[in-house]
Amino acid sequence: MKVKFLRKIIFALLALCLAFALFSCTNEVSDNNVVGFGYQFPEATGISRAFYSQVYNEKGEKQFTVVTFNLQGWEDVPFIRLEDVGKFMNYINDRGYNYYIPPSGESVYKCKYYQDDAGTKYPAEWKDDTLYFDVKNQTIYSDDFTRMVSPKNAVNNGIGNVYAEKADAATKSYPKIDFNNNTTYVKPKERTTIDLKAYGLKMFVFDTTRYKTAFTGYENDLLVPFQVIADTFLRVVVCSFNGFDYYVGIDATSDQLATTKAYDSGRFVSSIRSQLKAEYNYRNLCLLFDKNYCLKERRAAVGKDNIGAFINDSIFKAGLGFDLLSTDTATYDAALAKFLKGYIDDGHTGYHEPSMYQSYASISQYQRLSSSFNGPRNKALDEIYMARKKEREAAGGKMGVFYVKDGNDEKEKMAVIVFDNFLQGNPGNLTDLDKIAGANTYWFLTKAFEDIANYTDVKNVVIDLSCNGGGVIQQCMLALCFLRDTDEFFMAEKNHLDNSIAKFYFNINTGSATSLKKNYNFYVLTSGFSFSCGNFFPAICHYQLGVPVVGQKSGGGGGVVKPTQTSDGALFQTSASAEMCAIDASGNYVCIDAGVPVDLEIPYDKFYSGTSIYKDLYETIKADPRYAGNFN
Repeated sequence: MKVKFLRKIIFALLALCLAFALFSCTNEVSDNNVVGFGYQFPEATGISRAFYSQVYNEKGEKQFTVVTFNLQGWEDVPFIRLEDVGKFMNYINDRGYNYYIPPSGESVYKCKYYQDDAGTKYPAEWKDDTLYFDVKNQTIYSDDFTRMVSPKNAVNNGIGNVYAEKADAATKSYPKIDFNNNTTYVKPKERTTIDLKAYGLKMFVFDTTRYKTAFTGYENDLLVPFQVIADTFLRVVVCSFNGFDYYVGIDATSDQLATTKAYDSGRFVSSIRSQLKAEYNYRNLCLLFDKNYCLKERRAAVGKDNIGAFINDSIFKAGLGFDLLSTDTATYDAALAKFLKGYIDDGHTGYHEPSMYQSYASISQYQRLSSSFNGPRNKALDEIYMARKKEREAAGGKMGVFYVKDGNDEKEKMAVIVFDNFLQGNPGNLTDLDKIAGANTYWFLTKAFEDIANYTDVKNVVIDLSCNGGGVIQQCMLALCFLRDTDEFFMAEKNHLDNSIAKFYFNINTGSATSLKKNYNFYVLTSGFSFSCGNFFPAICHYQLGVPVVGQKSGGGGGVVKPTQTSDGALFQTSASAEMCAIDASGNYVCIDAGVPVDLEIPYDKFYSGTSIYKDLYETIKADPRYAGNFN
């Protein structure tokens, strides 16, 4: 009996090993670039359902109507027609469009965007832009992709996307920014191609003539997976589908953003999702990071592995692939939080809420869970920030303006301006500098310099960004205007969708001179936390304006933030395809995601310590031979 029992155990172990070997072979990353398990999506044999869907804006206002299609074999995955792709794009870029349905036997469909007949909206040199949909090769491509997916007010001189509001969007709270025609490509754009077959995703051609009514039907109509549009075309907006209707948020800073409410108001609580839906969601997630994530090949500079052509390979190497493909929703949602906060871990990527399969009440639970997955970069940023904030408060500091006296003659020699975010609220009738700093950066700096002007002996001004975590790029650019050399300077952007590098030149139209560089010697204080706009500001100072950066190398952050939603409703943000970068004196591209080097290194214990706040900082800068003459 013992021998028979032992033999059974041996056979069971052999079977288990064989099963594991087969499981490993089945689930390894495919050599032919099909994502995940090598799961093959079915060929759709027909249209199983078609219904009208409304498209709402941030305020929940209906904008237009489209038709949503479900295809046989694809469960409730939403597909939309080429005509409705045009509607979504038109809503974003505010341009007219038409579309081309080829005759039977041809495979290339077109969606063409153009200016109005009067030629009043757009320059003649970029009147017509075309998106091509090649069904035979399952590719979508264009030579002017970025320009087409950019909102109208973000396109400058035929180049898009500028992530700052232009003059026609300005309010009384801040002055106008006018981009001028000197804007140019440092590195020319290339064709952007979205290869659906690399992800197993598909477009289909069907006869939609029976769905005419309020819409025109075609015998050879093209149906495109909606999430492909949301992840690649609508790259600067959030766009979600809750099973019935679509929600588009163009203004990512709007507190009325409705894209999340679409799921919060009607979540489908279930512990299981089908394998097809799990695969569909995962592949769209890979597509988004492959096409819309700017830091794939820049991670080594911050101690992380670079990501190759397909992020799927990196996900599986990190041991996250199987859980992200799980049909158990709790397993999947935890894996997504870990992937974003622990693996991507770039400081900008954040997790906001789980998939629609989780209840509304569980959102806070998963948000707390995501913080426990913080990777080394997120942890370092948090630790440096908390330490600096504690040290500054212990020395008696807060947001505002501080003055440091020269110990020899008791005259004020240096002012320090402190603010921890670039904010764009309406300051209203605020008069307290601390409160203004917490509302609007440009207004705060205007008032701060008016205050400093009362101290005639102050010739040195330090901009303290050591606890600055970023904010609105518009306010960062306006703040830089106080330190600029000329009326015109530029911001640089690398776009990883078309591999271009552009210099966007702009002027600040306030009706009067803004620059104060002739009046003061400026310095920018950074720490290992100074992040995002708190990193872009010293980058412009270091590489373009000749303003010394002092302290410790900044924390980095070069990606422009894109809020997005997975196909099953999980909401997060990440670094989009546009990367804010620097151009050095030789005209070379400089990635700033890993931080900006300092011109004068100052240890942290010299930032805020001393008998009065910033006294040691003052003494350290003054003692450097390069700057000593500024304090005479």
